Amino acid sequence: MPKKLTFEHVYDYIKSKGCELISKEYKNSRELLQLKCGVCDKTYNHCFSSFREGRLHPYCQNEEKIPFGGYKHPIILIPINCIVCNKEFKPKYSNKKMCSRECYRNYKHPVKLSPVTCFVCNKEFQPKNSKVKICSSKCHKNHQETDEYKEKVKNNGRIGGKISASNQSKRSKNEIYFSELCSTYFEITTNEPFFEGWDADVIIHSEKVAILWNGIWHYRQISKTQSLKQVQARDKVKTSIIEKMGYTPYVIKDMGKHNKKFVEQEFEIFLFMRIQME
Repeated sequence: MPKKLTFEHVYDYIKSKGCELISKEYKNSRELLQLKCGVCDKTYNHCFSSFREGRLHPYCQNEEKIPFGGYKHPIILIPINCIVCNKEFKPKYSNKKMCSRECYRNYKHPVKLSPVTCFVCNKEFQPKNSKVKICSSKCHKNHQETDEYKEKVKNNGRIGGKISASNQSKRSKNEIYFSELCSTYFEITTNEPFFEGWDADVIIHSEKVAILWNGIWHYRQISKTQSLKQVQARDKVKTSIIEKMGYTPYVIKDMGKHNKKFVEQEFEIFLFMRIQME
């Protein structure tokens, strides 16, 4: 945290620029102070942060006018010292701190981050940003080969798959109508994440059946943001977990638009298949 400026420092700085501080108290650089212009002798209110950037009396008749924001705006730009070579120069705009491109190239930003210890090789190093925890690409590759890292990637993939699957498009009218038909014969739940976090579109627990109503995006690439391989990989994982939990996955392929006759036909086929299995 920067050190707070004292009243004496502010007073002396304003005086060194040919102006006078009338206010008897200084709290912070954003507070309005009463100043006396060294050019026109008029008093005005101004904050110290703007004064220090070179913007002096904004209504002085003798000041140099420069373009600002698309129109002529009265701003005084006083000479300042370059923070690199300490040479005095007159900036073209208020937040310019260096006199030349050469000084800009030579300017080294102070490193504020403390050294950290690489958790792979235990070597201390200076990170370029706060998120870096590994010292080199070699250590990064070695870390990727560990069983701990591979298991973490698998777990993250499972979690991401569940989240992505839950964020899929809203239920289609065909799927909703099919679930309504099922509810007339069975006690059902819809979109319940029953299978280790994975859901099924319709679950009939009494029959141990999980119905998956798969739309066109399960079989075709329909947008650039959608990955067909990822969708199909998630479908395989979901199906295997459903089977592992002792339920029968029943997949219905819906490639078209809303069609009641198609839904009713699929429901009749489902009932027939259940009878045949019994």
